[in-house]
Amino acid sequence: MKTVFYLLISFLFTAQSFAQSSIAKGSKVTILEIAKGDTYYDERADFLGKSATTLGELNKNSNGFYSGTLETETGRTCFFKNVKVEVNSTAKTTNTSSSYTSKDVFSGTLSKGTKIKILEVSVDDSYYSDKSEIEGKTGKTDAELSDDEDGYYSGSVILDNGKSYYFYKVKLGKTGSSSITSTTTTSSSIKFVSGTIKKGTALYLAEISADDSYYSDRFDKVGKRGIVNKSDWTMKEDGYYAGDFLYDDGSTAYFYKAKFSKEPVKKLVKTAEDSKTSTKKADDDDAYIYDAMYGDSNKDEWTSAKNDEDIKEGDKVEVTAVSPDDSYYSDKDDYVGKKGIAGNDLTYDANENGYGGTVKLDGGDSPYFFLVKLKKLGSKTNSTSSSKASTTTSKNINYGESIAKGTKVKVVDVDADDSFYSNKSTYIGKSGKVAEGLTHQGNGLYSGKIIFTDGTDAYFFKVSLKKL
Repeated sequence: MKTVFYLLISFLFTAQSFAQSSIAKGSKVTILEIAKGDTYYDERADFLGKSATTLGELNKNSNGFYSGTLETETGRTCFFKNVKVEVNSTAKTTNTSSSYTSKDVFSGTLSKGTKIKILEVSVDDSYYSDKSEIEGKTGKTDAELSDDEDGYYSGSVILDNGKSYYFYKVKLGKTGSSSITSTTTTSSSIKFVSGTIKKGTALYLAEISADDSYYSDRFDKVGKRGIVNKSDWTMKEDGYYAGDFLYDDGSTAYFYKAKFSKEPVKKLVKTAEDSKTSTKKADDDDAYIYDAMYGDSNKDEWTSAKNDEDIKEGDKVEVTAVSPDDSYYSDKDDYVGKKGIAGNDLTYDANENGYGGTVKLDGGDSPYFFLVKLKKLGSKTNSTSSSKASTTTSKNINYGESIAKGTKVKVVDVDADDSFYSNKSTYIGKSGKVAEGLTHQGNGLYSGKIIFTDGTDAYFFKVSLKKL
């Protein structure tokens, strides 16, 4: 009888939690069920039965499930659209007015160096779990801070005990007379995330490697918040991560080499030297590109090179010039003067007086040229030579196999069957990374999405590429 009584009490408690129209921030809950339409449905085995804390109010949907943000016991932060939970304990409501009065609270903009007292750490702040060690402590602002409409500040604070915090939402009070100091202080070190990061984990972008295509945008990107998108991330040996990232503002990025933190990160401030360096580099790059594409020496070199117009598949040829428009132009010295066999996809371009296609070079390399000039050394000698020429593959791209996600590539040509053909001049020569893998469509052409270094992307049906 006693057992039945306890079961009944448990049932009523659970039913009461399901009946609630909302669950308060800071409540401790157990995850019971995730609806099929939820983002985390496929990962439900990792969540069901686990304890979590509500980081905001959970609101009940019409289907009886809740929506809102939970932080699991492993530290993972997830926004659920349809989740059922059992409330273990509700958030304790603190009467903050008894701790301090409105006279004690700062409002408006605080200058760097203003003496402050930590009055309240919001439940929305990443340091909320440490509030007992922080509230009541005194220190000073490490930057100019402004409050929001609720009176909370966000920014860097250095306490008198030497510890530094970057708060997302904190209330600051007066310690007496505030003063400004010119003493130089050291900002807190960033706590980088390590190990495997699960899909859906909320993080702040903390560092972008100089090897990453987004490095030039680091002053705009570092400090932004978002979630790990599409798949889990595995840390590289040097502590960096690669993968898809979805920012809170809806924009996306595929990082090749970046570091992240669970705590808010300061935005980078561009110094005068940074501005000078970036401007000079841009000017140098523009000058180099202009000279490479339109310089008189390059035009003369291409125009004066010999080119035979009657080259057929299997003919013995010699490379006499590589066009400045070709992706192999920067490596032209490795190809000019080399001998080989004309491939079965080699075609003559009368307007440019050159050829596009594969040349099987002596030594085994088989580059796919966008525009190259060739000198005929002799006709094909036998069917064996023709057969080998027709089945050779590019040095950089193996025909018949897919190109993996994250591979760096450069667009060599866009096929006439592709929807981007009419704008191919926009894409030829652009570099980027493969988004989700490319599929070989035959004749050295691939289909799939490429994310370019300038932030744009395109889904090609038939495109010719060079691996970088």
